[in-house]
Amino acid sequence: MFSDNPYFESVDNWVIVWIGDLDVDDLDDYLDEPGGAGDNEPISEFCRDVGRWYDHDFIWAEGVNDKVPVRKLCELNGVEPNEFVNEIVERSGNAGAKSLLVLWNAKRTDESERPFADGRLKCIGCWERESPLTD
Repeated sequence: MFSDNPYFESVDNWVIVWIGDLDVDDLDDYLDEPGGAGDNEPISEFCRDVGRWYDHDFIWAEGVNDKVPVRKLCELNGVEPNEFVNEIVERSGNAGAKSLLVLWNAKRTDESERPFADGRLKCIGCWERESPLTD
């Protein structure tokens, strides 16, 4: 951990979801882990924003170039089951977006409105949800 105020802690069977207007290239750049980070430095721009390291295997991400319904982003990413997709859509206010980011096994510890991707991603919630991915 490299921040005094990390956004989440690692907790099995919790999920954090963001939606936003990062297109596919911007989302790839945001999550890119170019290497060379020091022991107390972020490995990606996303890592910088959450203030701690994460397991990139626990991330589901989808980006498109034109805004689509959040349900479509979930479908493109293969998010399931339908109950989980419905929860994401409901929490998003059924908004349109270009990007979806899901971080598994993470429980939010900071309830502030922290900016992600320079304000281009918004956290729509954190909730208990059985994870399809484990250590």
